[in-house]
Amino acid sequence: MVYPLVLSVISVVNVDGVSLKKAEVEDAESLTESCKRAFDSDSEYGEPAPGGPPGYDSIEWNINAINNKWLQYRNILSGSEIAGGFIVGNRGPGYQVCERIWIDLDYMRKGIATKAFELIWEKYPSADLWALGTPEWNTRTNPFYQSLGFVKIGMTHDYPTWSGNYYEKRIKDGFPRSMSRIGDLHNEQQRVIIEGHVDNISNPRNVTSRKTGEELKVADVVVSDDTGSITLVLWNDQIRQVMVNSRIRVEEGFVKEFRDELQLSVGQWGMIITLL
Repeated sequence: MVYPLVLSVISVVNVDGVSLKKAEVEDAESLTESCKRAFDSDSEYGEPAPGGPPGYDSIEWNINAINNKWLQYRNILSGSEIAGGFIVGNRGPGYQVCERIWIDLDYMRKGIATKAFELIWEKYPSADLWALGTPEWNTRTNPFYQSLGFVKIGMTHDYPTWSGNYYEKRIKDGFPRSMSRIGDLHNEQQRVIIEGHVDNISNPRNVTSRKTGEELKVADVVVSDDTGSITLVLWNDQIRQVMVNSRIRVEEGFVKEFRDELQLSVGQWGMIITLL
């Protein structure tokens, strides 16, 4: 789950007819329709199979996202009409994430997405960096994000048949406030972000879940930086996402003490990025 900064009610601010406004439940149907049209058009830009991101065609998903106190969901308006949507999340102090953005087919190629980003950036003056991900195959979104100053820093491997490109736009220099050094991690720490070198991966072993009785696979990964090392515990599909001698970033992790040693796990809403 993402946890954005708590903001005051956002008024409509126009820039050449483009504006952002807090999405309401009554907007969900229109937002879903525009989202479906936008992501379905990816079939013309390298999409290997029909579909879109989770919930892209679901009114219920959009209602839940609008009501989610940890997300900032906005309509992108052209005049008074909904031209798309923009969902912002937060990985920690100063680290903002574009969780999802789209422009309806009827409003594409008019500079609206660029204007939307400019408006969003104005709303988060304390941000150290922005990040977003997009499929590696998408010949439309990758050059667009690069044109906005986003730089590819790694790849994600959530899907077995294709990978995602992960981009950052650094606003401020220096070590990001939202990240931790491995040597500074402590027991019960939540929402951890670390970067490190993968020194070793154990052979996967089978275990039985105490809660469900389900058979699971687990592997231990030693990750280090210049301040120390920690065991990263990977489960099932997470295991294939990490390789020895790679550099990774773990986002939305949590630390627990096990047999007097700290262990890091990836949370339900976390992610693993293979850094370039």
